[in-house]
Amino acid sequence: MRIQGYFNRRFWPPAPFIRTTLESKSLKIRRPLHFHIDTGASVSVLLDKDASYLGIDGGELKRAERSLGGLGGTIDTHVIEDASLFLVAEEGEVVEEKLRLYVGTHETRRLSSEEKALVARMPSLLGRDIIYRFRLVCDKNRDEIYLER
Repeated sequence: MRIQGYFNRRFWPPAPFIRTTLESKSLKIRRPLHFHIDTGASVSVLLDKDASYLGIDGGELKRAERSLGGLGGTIDTHVIEDASLFLVAEEGEVVEEKLRLYVGTHETRRLSSEEKALVARMPSLLGRDIIYRFRLVCDKNRDEIYLER
């Protein structure tokens, strides 16, 4: 079973992404969402732009046990306990992956306008918590990016 991804050419160099549908019954959400496949991220995280798109207010969610950090420092982190990602395989099979999905938001009041613009472009990340459930193939020279079982 193979789940195709794609290289998003809005990034340079082009970045690997995967199409999903995110569902949370407790939040009454079921919407399509694209995640950047990031082997450097230990967990999958929904970032500011997508949290806003989904109408998620971090204040309604349980605070995560720890804040997530990256190049820009730590971010305010909450968790969706009942998240599911639905991925469609080449053969049309729908694969459901349940996870604790982290929601990370930046405190934008302290950011410059340039930093705010950067945060607004940051994609949500598919981390190793999901990637390790599959075999990941990422071969830019052949324009191939997919998850496989």
